[in-house]
Amino acid sequence: MTGLLAGAGVVAVPLTLLVAVAGQAVRPGALAAALLTHRVVPAPLIAPVAALAVLAEAAAGGGALAGLVTGNAALLRSGMALAAVLLAGYALYGAHVARTRGRVPCGCAGSSTPMTGWVAGRAAALAALAAAGALWGPAAGMSEAGRAVTVLAGVAFAVLLWALPQALTVPFDGERSTAR
Repeated sequence: MTGLLAGAGVVAVPLTLLVAVAGQAVRPGALAAALLTHRVVPAPLIAPVAALAVLAEAAAGGGALAGLVTGNAALLRSGMALAAVLLAGYALYGAHVARTRGRVPCGCAGSSTPMTGWVAGRAAALAALAAAGALWGPAAGMSEAGRAVTVLAGVAFAVLLWALPQALTVPFDGERSTAR
């Protein structure tokens, strides 16, 4: 079971981080604007903190993915360890902002998803997957079928964790939603 969880983590976490980096590239000012509304980071540090966060996501996601593709266990585990620390920090930060500032935009991947406990929970779940991947990595000697299940589980985790906070903020009026 640990092997499946760790294997799913080494797929889900880099995928999620690299999609987040792509979202920041498409909407480059969204994270800085969100940080401004959070009122946690001093204004002069907002641009550097936003840039550093995106660079850390790219380094962790890219390093883990490169390690996974090339079979370099040290690179994979170091990328996953960086991701675990980064995502744990996001979980703590997100919980603080959700508790103190209400429904301000999270800025995650350049989106305007409101900062809620679900956003913090997503970061915590990803941090746990990243830690599992850093500690155990994908199981060695796995069959092709086992690899396929692990990759599918990783993609499923990534999609579910990505969609959950947004899905839980969309109002439902019984027939149709007007939220975008």
